[in-house]
Amino acid sequence: MKTAPLFALFTLIGQSLSLAAATITSGQNTAAVIEALGKPMGTIELREKTLLLYPQGEVTLKQGLVTEIDLMDEAQFQADQERLRLEREEWLLDQERRRAAVIQEGEAIRKDKMTSSAFAALPAKDQVDYWRSFQIRYPSVDASEQIATALASYQTELEELRSQQKIAELEARVAQAEKEAATARLETEQLRKETENTQRSTNYGLRYYTDPVITHPHYYYRPPKVTIYTNGKESSHERDRNKQPKPQRSNGIYRNSQSNSQTESVAERAQRILNPSKD
Repeated sequence: MKTAPLFALFTLIGQSLSLAAATITSGQNTAAVIEALGKPMGTIELREKTLLLYPQGEVTLKQGLVTEIDLMDEAQFQADQERLRLEREEWLLDQERRRAAVIQEGEAIRKDKMTSSAFAALPAKDQVDYWRSFQIRYPSVDASEQIATALASYQTELEELRSQQKIAELEARVAQAEKEAATARLETEQLRKETENTQRSTNYGLRYYTDPVITHPHYYYRPPKVTIYTNGKESSHERDRNKQPKPQRSNGIYRNSQSNSQTESVAERAQRILNPSKD
């Protein structure tokens, strides 16, 4: 340590200052003080006075003249310098002990992390962040190798993530294509059913009822029976209507057994209803 040369220097300065302090008296100006004691270590400018700081003490000036002298004698100065030297040495030893303890702690933590399976299972980015903060906290412990290894693993993970992202994009495209194909199939099936329903909707004027619960899709509703009485007697139209054959069912559709050529026209039917024959 370099405390011995510094102590000798301060001792020499103190001896010269102690000899010059005897020649300083109140009322001397600043130039005389500097000539006797040398250039001060520092100055403090107050409102009404100025303090000249020296290793042995201070000299107070008011309006440029010495008003107060506070300097240690030779014995006091030597004792004070010895105290400062011991305090300095103790502080240096304490700093050395602290530094050694920090290095020991950092090496123990580094060794523990290198052998920890839980730490090895962490993502590479987390490992990089940890070793960087470790290097800041323990600058005397070298962790450059661990940082380089973690960075290499991190680069590998980034490449894998990019590959997985591309695969995920391809899978998303395939899923979208399958969804569109399924939608197209549903639309085609719906269109086919609508076409079949349109083809089956030809009922030749008969009324049908569809019940979705019952498997048989069609029910024939006979037209309501209309009876017109003329002078209290049943019309010939009703008699002729009762004699007409019932419609027969063919392929799920009720059809009239008579052909279109044998069916009387609407005008003839109306004439027959309005002018019935009398029995």
